[in-house]
Amino acid sequence: MRPTLYLKLSCNQMQLLHVQSGRELHLQANPPFSNQRLLVADFAAAEHLLQRAIGQILPKRYLRLSLPPQLLIQPLERLEGGLSQVEERILLELGLGSGARKVRLHLGSELDNAGVLAKLRS
Repeated sequence: MRPTLYLKLSCNQMQLLHVQSGRELHLQANPPFSNQRLLVADFAAAEHLLQRAIGQILPKRYLRLSLPPQLLIQPLERLEGGLSQVEERILLELGLGSGARKVRLHLGSELDNAGVLAKLRS
């Protein structure tokens, strides 16, 4: 079964949930990846933090033996007026660069495990 990950993204913070196991990881960015205008202003810093988070939440043995994870990204801040195409592309590329095979974005209220799976199926 493909691992399913749910990323909640805030200014300079990531909260990553492995849906199947329920394992959750909170990371604070150092160096920061957000600025006053953009949630992801430093792409390399955000990508490095996400790769590190995925490496911690999924055992290396599991990563080698399984299919690449699917990832649902939910930005929680800097959403005034919705996301521009550039911001959407940044978030999608962030997920793909972290090794996820399938990446989807979610704007709205936080989801439970069943909601995450349903969103990734649609």
